[in-house]
Amino acid sequence: MIEIIAIIISGITLLITIINQIIIIKDKEPQLSFSLKSYNKILYLMVTNNGLTKAKEIRIKIQKIYNNGNNGIQEDTIFEIPFELSSNEKVQGMVGILGENISKCAFPYIDINVSYEKPHFIRKVKYERQVFYTALTESKVTVDTGLNLKEIEHCMKNIHKSTLRIANYFDGNEIAPFDELDIVSNNHFQKDLINVKNNNKSVIKNREDCIKEHIKRR
Repeated sequence: MIEIIAIIISGITLLITIINQIIIIKDKEPQLSFSLKSYNKILYLMVTNNGLTKAKEIRIKIQKIYNNGNNGIQEDTIFEIPFELSSNEKVQGMVGILGENISKCAFPYIDINVSYEKPHFIRKVKYERQVFYTALTESKVTVDTGLNLKEIEHCMKNIHKSTLRIANYFDGNEIAPFDELDIVSNNHFQKDLINVKNNNKSVIKNREDCIKEHIKRR
């Protein structure tokens, strides 16, 4: 009798151990979460793996977008190919343009089909769900556009200097790039041609004269 009870207890213990192991394994499975946000009027879908194991062969299919004015779906290529996410990794891609303007507010949401592979038990996971727009100002979507803003600023300064040199050449003025003067020139190309025809010398003003004349006009 004691032996039977011991066998039963051993069997129950083994069953509890197996159940606990299954629970531990399932707790470590990939768990995908989704958020729909906008940045500079562009809608982005962010996918995050909150599980403890890698999700493989992830495919996200955007089926339909609602409540977004006349703007439809515009997918990034990330949603056209399978990808994978390790634990706590995330990826984002464009899904459309926010259909919001001065006269109309937009609160879009999308239907998506989700499929991925997990490492344990039933490997293939498929489901459908809706993702609603999250209008959060404190959590902006970061987009790497590849633009060097310092280089753009440098180029704009060079363009400004080149334009100013041309203006000085035609106007007969000497204005520096750092002089913020709204000067209306009395010279023009037609006047220069007439001066050449009549053998008249064009008047060239130095920087000091230009500033003094500008102050007098004020």
